[in-house]
Amino acid sequence: MNQLRGRQRFTSRCIGRQSMAEPQQGAERDTLRIYGMSFDFPVSQKLEFDPKFTREQGSVAVKSPTKSVVFVTWGELQKVIKRLPTPREHSKYSMERAAKSARGRLNHVEQRDVQINGHPAAYARAEVELPRGMIGPRRPNQEIVSVHFHCDRTSRYFVIYTSSDWGGPSAPGRDDVFRAVTETFRCH
Repeated sequence: MNQLRGRQRFTSRCIGRQSMAEPQQGAERDTLRIYGMSFDFPVSQKLEFDPKFTREQGSVAVKSPTKSVVFVTWGELQKVIKRLPTPREHSKYSMERAAKSARGRLNHVEQRDVQINGHPAAYARAEVELPRGMIGPRRPNQEIVSVHFHCDRTSRYFVIYTSSDWGGPSAPGRDDVFRAVTETFRCH
């Protein structure tokens, strides 16, 4: 995951509930609404934005106190659709790229078609088998979970992803946060 996180270059530019996130009535969730998109996340989470984010492209990290992170990224659809015309192809490419950047081997575990805000989406859960280092303890393999989808109406693609050590327990609440974000995501 360090390789994925390193590519994002997030800073500590955090935005809390008081500024951009709106509390939900009767629930322990907030809603982030920005650039026409929105999603819910637990109130215990902190948001960090890519300092160069725009309507066309950017990233938001939903970070928990237990160090789990769910990333929401978006970009210009026309830039990706030429090479990766479907969410499934986009997902496969992203997973292969993550494994390559970690110098690991990708083992697909699960891939299925889902819907996000009425759009066809590709859900993927995979293991990245990391090479054994020369010195020090063996790095645990990584599990990557992602959803990729394309929105013609906003001319953007969206990727929601997270990772954790494979075979061990995921960080507490990580799956709940991922589910909250994906189930409530609205791109328009």
